[in-house]
Amino acid sequence: MTIEDLAAAWSVNNEINLEMLGLCKDDQFELKPGKGKTIRSNFVHIVSVRAQWVSEKMPQEAAAIPKLDWRSATRDEIISGLTITCTLMEQRFRKLDDSAKPGKQTALNLFAYCIAHEGNHRAQIEIALRINGHEPDDKALYRLWEWNRK
Repeated sequence: MTIEDLAAAWSVNNEINLEMLGLCKDDQFELKPGKGKTIRSNFVHIVSVRAQWVSEKMPQEAAAIPKLDWRSATRDEIISGLTITCTLMEQRFRKLDDSAKPGKQTALNLFAYCIAHEGNHRAQIEIALRINGHEPDDKALYRLWEWNRK
């Protein structure tokens, strides 16, 4: 596996986030799975966590990341946040790959953490839709797993 493979997989992860966002109508953004985050705040949280990882080692670049409000961020703001942070996280992975030292965080380790974290929030979004009677159709959900076409 190369850093290019990792970056390509990260890009697919971001496309899946955008597809999940596309399954959610604007009037569903306030739905939540019980006491958890709303659909909107799950997406905002993903952007915010990415921003934290970027700002830790790339503060100047992090200035380009929009500050999203978990109560009011619009679809376009979320799309912008996901798109900008996708590119910056790829840069973050590359920097980690270039400076890998024994015992320190690696690009693969951070990548795995982020994929698991974002997958968890996509699941919360899907559950929020289902619990509230807005279950996406099977075809739409299966598309989220068709990584080969991306």
